[in-house]
Amino acid sequence: MPGRVPVRIVRNLNIVIGLQNYDVIVVGAGPAGGMAALTAARLGLRTALVEEHPQVGSPAHCSGKLQLHAFREVDRPPHLIMNTLQAGAFYAPNGAVARVRRSTPDSHVVDRTEFDRWLASEAQAAGAELLLSTRLRAAEHENGMMRVTGERGGRTFASTSSVIIDAEGARPVLPATLGVRLLRRLVFGLQYQMTGIDLEEPDCPEIYLGSSISPGFFAWLMPISGRRARVGLCVDPDLSGRAPIYHLDRVMREHPVASTRLRHARIERKLAGPIPVLGARRPTVIGGMLLAGDAAGQVKATSGGGIYFSLIAGRLAAQSAARYLGGESRGLEDYERAWRRRFGRELKFTAFARATLNRMTDDEINALIAAIGSDDSFRSAIEEHGDTAFQSRLLLPLLRRSLHPSRLGAASGAMVKALRYGLRALWDDGAHLATQTDGPRASGLGPRK
Repeated sequence: MPGRVPVRIVRNLNIVIGLQNYDVIVVGAGPAGGMAALTAARLGLRTALVEEHPQVGSPAHCSGKLQLHAFREVDRPPHLIMNTLQAGAFYAPNGAVARVRRSTPDSHVVDRTEFDRWLASEAQAAGAELLLSTRLRAAEHENGMMRVTGERGGRTFASTSSVIIDAEGARPVLPATLGVRLLRRLVFGLQYQMTGIDLEEPDCPEIYLGSSISPGFFAWLMPISGRRARVGLCVDPDLSGRAPIYHLDRVMREHPVASTRLRHARIERKLAGPIPVLGARRPTVIGGMLLAGDAAGQVKATSGGGIYFSLIAGRLAAQSAARYLGGESRGLEDYERAWRRRFGRELKFTAFARATLNRMTDDEINALIAAIGSDDSFRSAIEEHGDTAFQSRLLLPLLRRSLHPSRLGAASGAMVKALRYGLRALWDDGAHLATQTDGPRASGLGPRK
């Protein structure tokens, strides 16, 4: 592997020029980027982890819900866990509720700021170089290498590598500079971390559904510790002309359940960020660049969750880069096949579900929640087969129960919607729903789980 060429500083031009510095440049120090840098460094690659902000993990964007699958695959320090979740309550627009409780925990809530910083510190300990306050503006092919340019600490920054792993987030900049336009449908939201909340159950997140509550998505209350929780929602701008703050403040004041939980609550801080919930997820390999995490659209369209899949994608991207640098000519191309084998079906299924939910009326949602809440068979299917990471596992058990003659009347409306709107999303990854691009748009704030 070639030795590192020292950085040369040209002071009179106020330019920092990096010559052939790295095997891999990872852009973005979130879960996908942190895991990619950690894996690449452990594989012996000269790795740079580039973060545009002065600190890793700030600003925070996420509710921090992380499935236990992730903790089984990668050892995480216990101190990062703030709460453990085992139940769920789903509230219909008319107040009907469906409650489910699994026999074992499903997820932990983690401190996302500390989680991201822990990943970055592990990557550094493995040999990766962390470059903070470094905003990359462009990428280009140069003499068989990848060259990036931007600013670092007020000076122009440039460096080269054999491979770029782009984990910039929901609105990546670099793909467009290589001539690739990514079609995405973004939702925007706002989340408050609050204290003084009257929680009903400390291990039970609450989901509030309805087009008037959160057009194109849902509102949530995510318990994190004691009487503290994260309360927020996302809004699809194509389905609402109002900012997320309007809808969230209304939920906090007027929702029959949420307002009672929050009557004594105080805001500690705000968490924010857009989420690419629908859209074409190809390509994720652009020449010498691999896209991972939100930059690749690897997000569950039902919940906006993507931490676990981002960790998997970051690891797979680094492994593909190592194979490519080790002489496998198709090492990079293998990345897309690898992540699709691991969780591609889940992204298709959640696009199917989101396409259905976005077109259901509040009356249809009322009927669906009431059917689940009043039917032990539905509830037991969710409790036995439900998995917030791999949601497709619930499809067949629910279909069997829904299509049983004794329940067909109550469930037929929702099933027709699923077949009519969902199958097309399964067919093309929801690409026909992607009316937005990664370009600038009205600013938004949103959750991540």
